[in-house]
Amino acid sequence: MPRRDKISTLPPEVRQAIDKLLIARGFSGYEQLEALVLREHGVEVSKSSLHRYGSALQRKLDAIRASTEAARLIAQAAPDAADERSAAVISLVQSAMFDALLNLQEAEDQADPAERVKLLGAAARAMAEASRASIGQKKWADEVRARLDALEAAQGKGQRRLDADTLKAVREALYG
Repeated sequence: MPRRDKISTLPPEVRQAIDKLLIARGFSGYEQLEALVLREHGVEVSKSSLHRYGSALQRKLDAIRASTEAARLIAQAAPDAADERSAAVISLVQSAMFDALLNLQEAEDQADPAERVKLLGAAARAMAEASRASIGQKKWADEVRARLDALEAAQGKGQRRLDADTLKAVREALYG
């Protein structure tokens, strides 16, 4: 396993300061940044190490920006009031976590026991968060269904709020 780069071993507040400086400088000026980090934080980090770290950070930020923009465009192009897209994503994450747990159990004899405990703990936390998200999404979907059912029931009692065609269109848009 390759050793960690120098910047990753720095205290979080120093890494955050370096991140902010890299972003503010547009991921350039590494020689000046090298001197600035030494002067302000008393840490010697080479410009090459700063460049490698900055390149990785820039790739991460670009990926986040691209996925955020893609999600925004998808949400605009295909509204999802019942939040079925979130349910699909949560299901994919849960499946991936399950596969990872199976692989971890299969590699039981090869892994360091302390490392396995850490990995299992992290996996359990991730599964708990995914389950909470799934429960919240299902609760929202049930609320949407209940509102639609109430509208339909009111329709049948002569309390005309929406015409039948509009109500049908809303239901089809939500449920496909």
